[in-house]
Amino acid sequence: MGIAQKVGNIPNLIKLEHTLFVLPFVYIGMLFSGNATITVFSLITVALVCARGAAFSINRYAGLKYDIKNPKKRAWSSVSLYSRGEMLVIAVFFSLAFMLSAYLLNNLAFILSPFVVAIMVLEPYTKKYTAHRHFIMGFVIGMGIFGGYIGAKGAFPTTLPLYLLLLGYAAFSGANDIIYTLNHVDFDRENGLKTYPAKYGVESSLRYSYYGHNIAILMFIAFGFLSGKAMIVAGAFLAYLVLMAEHRDINHQNPKSLQIAFFNYNILVSAIILLSVIVALTTA
Repeated sequence: MGIAQKVGNIPNLIKLEHTLFVLPFVYIGMLFSGNATITVFSLITVALVCARGAAFSINRYAGLKYDIKNPKKRAWSSVSLYSRGEMLVIAVFFSLAFMLSAYLLNNLAFILSPFVVAIMVLEPYTKKYTAHRHFIMGFVIGMGIFGGYIGAKGAFPTTLPLYLLLLGYAAFSGANDIIYTLNHVDFDRENGLKTYPAKYGVESSLRYSYYGHNIAILMFIAFGFLSGKAMIVAGAFLAYLVLMAEHRDINHQNPKSLQIAFFNYNILVSAIILLSVIVALTTA
């Protein structure tokens, strides 16, 4: 594959569609700042996409020796189309683009951006040390909520609701990742990678994912109550129904079922929470 083709394949390489899990929550952080201009919206979107590109590239660079051996990841373009050196170049490019976006937003966002990159470098290695890395990853990604707020306002949130939203997102994302890793539980066990399915088994992991989703909804409800927005609370209850439908429909022996559960249902939850916030803030 030529350079132009490799560049054109980058959205597929970094699984750009997965930004749809966190982007709605980043926008919520931005909306709660009270400074959601078109310029800020655009720069925050670019920053999030670049952060996604950096995080995924770093993750695949760090995990290449495992991905090469994993039959379910061997066909990924990060393994089959790009060299390890090219993955490093892509990771550096997205990291610098993320920092530039932060610079264009405000001083605090720029000052914090190298620390965000450092966390993205360290996070992939947690899978070697703890099965709780699902929720560590969820917390790291959930920091994008604060990124949306800080990127718009240039200051940290000073009230409790967004902190509860961050905890809710960490539980939500971690529970989603448990479902995602059900696809390669045997490989993870054989190679000493720490995941809930590898450590606790499939049935127990599905139960932990269920608990994580319930904790997430409780945090989303608390976020709505403390914000004084009944519409957000209503949105959280609707999201709960979607998550319960997800757990009802999961068939861990069917990879397609796991893909639908991981992607479709959880994208819908993210959209519901964002729409409830937009309605709540625009009808106040």
